[in-house]
Amino acid sequence: MDDKTRKKIEEYAKSMRWTPKDFYWKHAFMVREFALMIQKRVGGDKDIVEVSALLHDIGKSKLLGPKHEEISAKLAKEFLEQVGFDINKIKKIVECIEYKNFKSIEARILRSADSMSLLRDKEGQNWYFKTILKNNNERILKELKKSYSEIEFDFAKKFVEENYKKLVKKYE
Repeated sequence: MDDKTRKKIEEYAKSMRWTPKDFYWKHAFMVREFALMIQKRVGGDKDIVEVSALLHDIGKSKLLGPKHEEISAKLAKEFLEQVGFDINKIKKIVECIEYKNFKSIEARILRSADSMSLLRDKEGQNWYFKTILKNNNERILKELKKSYSEIEFDFAKKFVEENYKKLVKKYE
């Protein structure tokens, strides 16, 4: 992917605000960093991994809750077609963002990176735990355990393990 296309995708992701301040963009940026870190170790198409990470939550600008993945996938497909992105890659990006099928390495990378972000981003945790989980310790613990279990790569789990253990201890 060339820098001009990357910039367009970044600007589009930034325009799809779904949180106060810039947490939504920091989250997408962090997911991209984790996804690319994983991709370097395990393979997969770098463009698919990067674009999926940047656009995976854009549907939250329309629906902040379950089923946002379908909206994110639809919006990503429309935007990527509009900017002339490779049609075969668009199909795979949409599959990653839909969060339904984790057979491809790119989809597994995205899910792992998204989960890692929750465990590493203190500002994002505070917002998510307060706004979405209503500071309910039981719900927070369930989400932490779910997120940790969705990280499929041992080296990636090790990267967030200390944070995970501290968070579990805090909310038990």
